[in-house]
Amino acid sequence: MQPMTAQAEHRRWWLGPLLWSLVFLGGLITACVMSEEAREVIGEGVGYLLGFFSTPFILEASAALTGFGVVMIINNLRLAREGDGWVEMEVKTEVPPAEGNPKGE
Repeated sequence: MQPMTAQAEHRRWWLGPLLWSLVFLGGLITACVMSEEAREVIGEGVGYLLGFFSTPFILEASAALTGFGVVMIINNLRLAREGDGWVEMEVKTEVPPAEGNPKGE
């Protein structure tokens, strides 16, 4: 099997974090199914986190930061797909001819 090219690796950057998230989520679900005590601890933890993040200032700040993060991710993906659009301006280095001397000498 041939090694992946840099372009293929760049397209699949999200695969590693997705797999680790699924493994973590699978572990939590397995713990909830197997142990009543783990289910209670995880449930209370989620309840406390939801209560904390739904307080007025924290909710607004986290929504603003999440929105900003989404915009930055979309912009980064667009730049990777379309390029940065950098334009270089050509500057002529010719010296204009002096008055009375048409050759510029």
